[in-house]
Order: sequence, then C-alpha cells, then structure tokens
Amino acid sequence: MQTLRRALIPLVALLSLALLPGQAVAAKKPPKNPGAAQPASAFDYSAQAGKLTQPRYETEREVIQLPAYDGELLYIEVVRPKAAGRFPVILESSPYHGTLADRDGTRIFPGPKDADDNPIGLTGYFAPRGYAVVMMDLRGTGRSQGCLDHLGDKDGRDLEQVVEWAASEPWSNGRVGMTGHSYVGSTPSVAAAQNPTGLKTIVPSAGLASMYHHQFQAGVPYFLQWAGVQWTYEYLTVARKLPPVGRDPVNNADTGDDFGNNMEETGCGADNSALVAGEDQFSGRYADWHLERDWNSGATDADIPVFAVHGINDNAARVGALEWFFERRNPQDKLWLGQWDHGSPCCPTHRGIQWTYALHAWFDKQLAQRKVNTGPPMELFLADDQSFSAVRTGARTEILTGNTWPVADSDLTFFPDAEGGMSQTQPAADGSQSFTGTPEGFSEFLNSDPTWETGVSFATEPFEQDVVMAGIPTMELVASVTAPRVHLIANLLDEDAEGKRRRISQFAINPELRNGIATETPVVPGERYTLEPPGFAMAHHLRAGHRLVLQVTTSDPDKAPLFAEDPNVSVFTGPDGTNVTVPVVSAPSLAADNVPLDESAIDAPAQPPVEGTVTTAAPGGGVMVGDVTSQYFEFDVSADHDNAAMEGVATPAQQADLDLYLDRQSADGSWTEVAAGTNDADLTGEEIATGRLLPGHYRLEVHNFLGPPGNEVAIKLTFFDSDGNPGT
Repeated sequence: MQTLRRALIPLVALLSLALLPGQAVAAKKPPKNPGAAQPASAFDYSAQAGKLTQPRYETEREVIQLPAYDGELLYIEVVRPKAAGRFPVILESSPYHGTLADRDGTRIFPGPKDADDNPIGLTGYFAPRGYAVVMMDLRGTGRSQGCLDHLGDKDGRDLEQVVEWAASEPWSNGRVGMTGHSYVGSTPSVAAAQNPTGLKTIVPSAGLASMYHHQFQAGVPYFLQWAGVQWTYEYLTVARKLPPVGRDPVNNADTGDDFGNNMEETGCGADNSALVAGEDQFSGRYADWHLERDWNSGATDADIPVFAVHGINDNAARVGALEWFFERRNPQDKLWLGQWDHGSPCCPTHRGIQWTYALHAWFDKQLAQRKVNTGPPMELFLADDQSFSAVRTGARTEILTGNTWPVADSDLTFFPDAEGGMSQTQPAADGSQSFTGTPEGFSEFLNSDPTWETGVSFATEPFEQDVVMAGIPTMELVASVTAPRVHLIANLLDEDAEGKRRRISQFAINPELRNGIATETPVVPGERYTLEPPGFAMAHHLRAGHRLVLQVTTSDPDKAPLFAEDPNVSVFTGPDGTNVTVPVVSAPSLAADNVPLDESAIDAPAQPPVEGTVTTAAPGGGVMVGDVTSQYFEFDVSADHDNAAMEGVATPAQQADLDLYLDRQSADGSWTEVAAGTNDADLTGEEIATGRLLPGHYRLEVHNFLGPPGNEVAIKLTFFDSDGNPGT
C-alpha cells in the first residue's frame, strides 16, 4: 500500500436508449441529458473554514507505553491542548512510524504547512484546534513490542483496546475518530469491525478491510502489492532494529527507530506473513491466512458514519478493496471517489485545501459535535483528459453528486460480436475471437499512458450522445484457455476519435477460481467456461463521439504476469456469449470542478520562465548521490507573482532515462522534496508538474537513471497564474 518515494520502478441519454442506430431498448425510461441537470456550482469546502474550530491552544506531547492484552507494550504518542478539559480524539494507527512516516500524520494530511512550507500534519493542525491526536505504532512496528500481524486478530484486539483507552482518558470527550492513508487507511476499518463503543467515525483513505483484496482480484495478483504481505512489510520491522544510519536508499526507509530494544523480536513477524499460505499465493485462492485477515463483514455492519476516500486508478490499494463500503447502506456515510492514483509523493486525494477542510468539517461534526456542513454525501470527481497519467495525477473536469451509492439508477448491457464489434443487440449466431496469451501487456507498466492493445478488443460504434457511468460494472466472460493456469483480464476503455484509449474499469479472474475464490477447480484445456470476474468501481462521463471498448488479455500493467502465457485463448460471442453491463446515471447532477485547490493567489501574473542546463555525471540506476549520479538546477520562486502552477521539461542532448525531483530549501538550509516528475522510461526527456509553489529557493534534481555521462540536459520551467496563463 505504501508507494516508495523514489522506487526503481517507480447519458446522458442512453442515446434515447439506442446507442447505435436502430438498436432500441424496450422497457427503459429514457434518461435526461447530463447537461440539463447541472447544479449552479460545486461544493466549496474552503468556504466553510470560518465556521470550523479555530486554533487557540498551546499543545503538549506525551509518550505512553500501553500494555496490550498479552502484555506487549504498544507505543503511543499523544499531542493535545495544554489546557484542562475533555477533547475529541483523532487516532492514527500505523506500521510506518519511524521508518516511512512521521508521528504527526503528514501523509494523510499534507496540506497545512508552517512558515517553512513543512507539513504540520494531524498533530500540528488539529491539536491547537481542541483535539487530542493519538499516534499509535502497530505491534511489531515502530517502537511497539511484538511481531507484525498484518492486520490479523492481534491487531484487531489492539485497535479495539486503544480506541477504548483513548475514549476513557480524562482528557477525552469519549468520541474517537480514526483516519489514515494506505495501510494506515486500513486500520480504521479493522477497528470499526471490532465495534468499540468509543469509535464514532472513521475516514479511511485508500484503505481496505481484507488482505485478500490487497493481493488479488479473483486470484490474479496485483503488481508489487502481491509481494507486499509476503516480505516487503517485514523489512520495515527489521529496519527499525538496524543501527541508525539514516535512510536506506533502496527501500527508502529510515533505520534505527527502535535500535537496541527487544532485539530478539527482529523479523519475528515472518511467521505471520502471507508466505505461510504456500501455493495459495500462486493460485490466488482465498486461504486461511486471508480468512484471518478479513474484516469486510464487520466493517460493512459497523453502525457509525464513514467518510471513505479512494482513487479509481489507485495503483497500490485498488478500488476493489472498497467492497466493504460499497455494501453499506448507512445514510450518514460520505464518499469521495476520484480518478487519482495512490497519491505518492504528492497527497492522498489531489484535492488540496478542499481535502483539508473536508476532513476538518467531518471531524468537527462527528467528534466535536458542531453543526457544520460536510458537503454532499456522494462526490465523484470526473476528468475528461484522455491521458491516463494526467487523470491519475489530478486532472479534473466536473463533479458528479448523489445521495446514495451506487449513484447509478440504470444500466446498459453490451454484447461483443465475432467481428470485433460491440453493441446492445445480442448476436444471433455463435462466434469467437482468439489470441495468444503473452506477458507483453505488463511491459507497459513503465509507460505513463498504456495503450491496452494486447489480446483482443471489441468496440462499439461512436456514441451519439454522452453517457454518465457511476457504480460497479458486471461481466460474463465466456472463454476457453489451453494452459492449465492463466490469468484473464478484461479492461473497459474509453476510446476517443483519434483512437487513444483510457482505462475506466477492469475485470480479472483466475479461471481455476470460477466456483468461488476459496475453491480451486482445475481447468480443462479448451473447455468453454462462463466466468464472472469482479470489476472495479467506475465513475466516468463517456462523451459523444467516443467508443466503449472491451479488451480481453492475459497481462496488464496492473497485474504481476505470473501466468500470462497461453497458446490459445478464445473469447466466445453469441446468444450465450460474453457480455458486460455498465451502471448508468439517468439524470446526473454534474457541476464544473472549479473550486480552489490552494490558498488565494495574489493579483499578479505568473513569473517569467526559468531556463538553463545541467551536465550529467555517472548513471545511478535509482541511487541518488548529489554531484555523482544527480545534478541540481537551482532557482527562485517569486513572492510577487501568482505562481498557481509550474510545468518543467528536461531534454537531454543524447538519449537518456532521467528522473526529476523538486526540493524546496528551508530556513535552516535543509532541503525537502515537494514534487516528482513522471519518471517513466522515456529516453527523449522528462516532465514535472506542480500546483502552487510557495515563494522561496528551489532546486530541481536531475537524476541520471540510465544514460551517458557528460550529457547536457536543457531545463525549462514555465509558471502559470490562476487563470492558466503562462508567465512571460
């Protein structure tokens, strides 16, 4: 779930319900045009700032070692007002404290910053406003004793105990809320499943309630995260026990946070890792190991308000992991569903100050019990950009709102045909399309904009009108394979008039698990099966003139290509053939997404562009060493200009794989990273883009990942004002 900072790999109408000429659909009410139902404006959370709790307290920090039920000591830090009284409690429970993250909650709350542009996190923001902020190290991590449990029963019992402890302390008002991002966004749902009386709300961002959904989509392993619970997280428990030598440049984890304490516990969580599941880690079968770490049912049934935050294109905690929330029917719940990815190293939501005040308002209402507006129950953030990389990193067009999930109130079913087409009319005759399964699709993981062209594709005619989709699609994939084990992946794509494709949902399944993820049934080569691969939640405005494409393949950038080779995969069409159903909003409530994402700008143009060159030294392959494998280009950001955004381009004279990182200098002379480039495998240049940059001194680190030394690299940085005009 945690994405490493510098990793090496780094409608409207249903067309009158006749999307295609002559294809009427009976017994369905024609929806309204999406453009006719737009509210006046999107909800602006920053406009609520004056109605929320204000900073008025000095604060203090206390360290506590709380004995767990089995005697192990759980390390806790509490930052609270330095005043008498009972305060609402915000709890972050993390395995990353001291190695990959601080104990201030800056990962979930990076927006509020001090005068040096350093994030102040949950502790620095909420404690002065009258909250007690509790930072808990999960057992076996940070400075807590015990062995890493991977969200097992021991973690569940610890979380329940810490919640009840925090609710009963003399400085607490008895109301505890939890939040966090990634693994830290999973502990809230685990805690909710225990039903502690003191837990009044949770705000999980990019979290999950079942470790199975962290590893697999119906038996098909996710790239990187499949291995995370086998050995990657265990490394963090070892790093804390190593001598304090600083940051490991490969794993990007600080060492020595618990050096010298209980050294016999070093690596003792290995017995709890997913490796103990053996062959099930290859078949993807739901094993006993997963059963012991499945809190879906309890989280779904938890009778508390939940504010869930997730990105549809999250590449580390897939949106399929939000299954537990989608099954809830609590009218007090709230959802932010965006197009963004996991947000590293930028932010959990790409919503800037909107996220700051949305979280603040939610806790003010649920914990401080203030009468504040927390916005629409369902907000789905849409983006028209066909660039997948732009969409994942914050592109925005409009916001779809609703009162309940799913927002869709209708659906459309499409049927592929043997000629590669797809329509609402079921083919009268049987047919098929076949292909050779290969791992080639995975190779595009280095491409910021994959093409999704392996396997076979089925495409509709261009849509005559817009259609808004919001919900979870379903699919019947009728197929045969010839390999005893192969993964089948089906992507739903939006294809524009130029043929550029963008993924809007994904299905996947290991055919051996066709009878359920806990049941492994051998595959008979060549036998025709009707499979029901689960699909990712989707929120998309498919525009007139675009096509809906269904691509079926055996490898994909999102999945580990363990079993991608098959001499002959056949996808069957016809009366009992493959079909896909998408959820449709008949009268969507859409508003332009033009709310501010940063603080108010000054009334001035953006500063002029900055240009220059650096000359590369030795290639570093991901190991950054200043003036050896990385060169720096320094520049200033003016306080007298409206620099709402910046775009940078680094162009090498000779082909080279470059990586870019942007650092800001603090008052003490130290440097803090504030942004990273696309950092893909493009050999012709590298790009970087940011939101508003605070005034100050910056440096652009140009890392020679793989390229010749002595290579001149041209740098150009262009600044834009709040209206999108470049500085001149």
